[in-house]
Parts: sequence; structure tokens; C-alpha cells
Amino acid sequence: MTRVPILVLTCALAAPAHAGDVAPWTGVTGMQELDPAEKSLWHEADEFDQALARAGKVNPDPALNTYLQAIMDRLYPEFKGRFKVRLLNAQHISAFALPNGSIYVNAGLIARFENEAQLATVLAHEGAHFIHRHSLQQAERVRNAAAFALMVGMLGVPLVGDIVALSSMFGYSREHEREADEIGYRRLVAAGYAPRESIRTFEHLQAEIRAAKISEPFFFASHPRLQERIDSFSELVKDASNGEIARERFVEATAGLRVASLQADLAAYRFRQIILVLGNPEQRREYPPEASYYLGEAYRLRNETGDLDAAEREFNSVLERAPQFAPVHRALGLLYYKRGDTAQAVSRLRRYLELAPSAPDRGHVEYYLTSIEKQAPQQEQHHRPP
Repeated sequence: MTRVPILVLTCALAAPAHAGDVAPWTGVTGMQELDPAEKSLWHEADEFDQALARAGKVNPDPALNTYLQAIMDRLYPEFKGRFKVRLLNAQHISAFALPNGSIYVNAGLIARFENEAQLATVLAHEGAHFIHRHSLQQAERVRNAAAFALMVGMLGVPLVGDIVALSSMFGYSREHEREADEIGYRRLVAAGYAPRESIRTFEHLQAEIRAAKISEPFFFASHPRLQERIDSFSELVKDASNGEIARERFVEATAGLRVASLQADLAAYRFRQIILVLGNPEQRREYPPEASYYLGEAYRLRNETGDLDAAEREFNSVLERAPQFAPVHRALGLLYYKRGDTAQAVSRLRRYLELAPSAPDRGHVEYYLTSIEKQAPQQEQHHRPP
């Protein structure tokens, strides 16, 4: 896959610096004849689509992809068949558009939202980049290509999906981002979505930044800052009417994705992000009982004052509501072991192995059980009265 970084940089360098504005697309019929420069961009984008698919970064879930595509078709009905929405298995809070009409949304971004209107805000924005042909216009991308290459080198990103997230970082100018915000907002309203949810879309990203304790995410390095975008959307929605939020439809369609996102965040030790999501009562109620396990693990990893007690409460709530969920028995067993409560530790760890006999960490858990059994006689002898 060494060809992929070259492909991304080629795509960045291939966009010519146009002196004037390029007329936006008005429908699919106008796309039959492309000039050589734009045809080259589309060809690069097609190859990039194929590279992402070969790398296994694209989520193949048919129900999820159908759901995302339906939102896009609702936002841009005259471009139905030209836009292709794809879900990436990546936790970056990112989405991006390619010059050929491919729209990618990262799973981690979708998992941060509360309803369909917020998701539609992102899709409408990315669609605007395509129909206004920002890739063809973008002169600034040439200047940013060197910075992009440096960032890839510094981070040592080995996988296609992560490189794509970086490419969006330097993909469009501040002016084009503002234009996409305005056009996307108009599409959101025309499609009947609640325009006020657009503000919440960017507030979620701002909360993520604060949770991760960074001043400004590199994804927005060349984009308008988040507070600026929140202020801009606040002005746009000032006199807006109500619209559809579609919370229930969103929750049902993304249930599995959101739990998988918790698993991915935990595996990457992104415990602050888990606490951010599940610490919100409104979002927490849309998750299954097992989600408390991930919140408990997040508290345990953060390990601030009172966090271990909070973790135990979350683990016990899973025991009450979903006692067959194996991982919570392991978590409690290890927690009790560290506290010196060997009886409780043995009980939970043995139950974990009963529920998950083929667990990949079986050997690790059995090591703990053996250690506890060796300690037990010593502790009994130590406490035996003279």
C-alpha cells in the first residue's frame, strides 16, 4: 500500500489554481464532459476509493450505508446516483468529500451525534464541496501539500483511512469551508431538517476537543475555528423555523456502530471521550445496559479521585441489568483483586471464564487465579491466631 500516500499527495497537487470561480454543478446531466484537469482529479479519486476498499477501511454494513445514502439523496435529490456515501472504520471526528462525489464519514464522528439532523449537517456540508467543485478551484492545496507531507511523516501514519483523515485537514481553504457551511445549511433547511441542530453538530466537536485536552484539533488547522462556525450557524438559525430531528431513526440505525465506537475508543485508551459521551444522560439512555461497562473502564483508566468507586458502580449496574455480559465479570474481578478482596475476585474471574471459555485473555485471567490461590494459604497462616 506504499502507493497510497503518493496518490493522496498527487490529488492535492493535481488541483490547478483557477483564477476565477468555477460554475457549480446543477445536476448530473452537466457532468458528461469534463475538462482534462477535472477528469484527472476524478480518476485519482476513483483510484483512491478502490485503495480504501482494498485496505478494508470501508464499513460494508448494507443497512448503515443505505441509511447514510438516503440522507444524502434527501439533501441533494437532483444528484441522486452521483453521490456515493461510505462509512469509514475510523475514530477521527472527520468527514470528507472527494472530487468524484464520494463522501466519507468516519464512524467516530457519527457516534458523537444525537440525531439525524446533526448527521445531515455534516453530509450537506461535504456535498457542497462537490457540487461547487472546490477541488478544482483549490489553489491553497498546492501550498499545503508540503505541510501535509510533513504531517504524515511526523505522525508515521501507515494506513489509508488515517491518511485520508489527514488529507481532509489540508483539503480546503477557509473560504471554501465557509461557503460549504452556508450552502449545506440551505440544503438542510430545504430537506426539512431542524436547522438549530446544526449548531449542536459543531458543539459536539468542540466538546470533544475539550475532553481530549487539546487547544485546537489538527483537523481544523486550515478551517474556520469551531467557535467561529458555531457563531456563524447561530446567526443563520436566528429566524429559522422548526424541522425534523429524527432522533429515533438515527438511534435505531446507528445502535451497533455506536457500541463498536465505544469498544474502539476503549482499545485506544480514549477514556475521556467515553466519559464525554456516556456521561451525558441524554445520550446515555440511547445505549444498551452493557455500555456502563465501557464507562466503568473509562473511569478506571482515568483514575482520578473517586473514579474507582464510580467504576465499581457502573460495573455493578451491568451485573444487575445484563449479568451474562462476560467482560464486566473480568473487570470486577481485577478490581477486587487489586483491592485485596480475593474471594470476590475469584468469584468474578471464574464466572468470566464460564461465560467466555474461548476468551483470548484466558491465560492472563488464569494467571491471576493461580496467583490468588498461592496467596490464600499465606494469608490464612499469617492471620491464624497463636
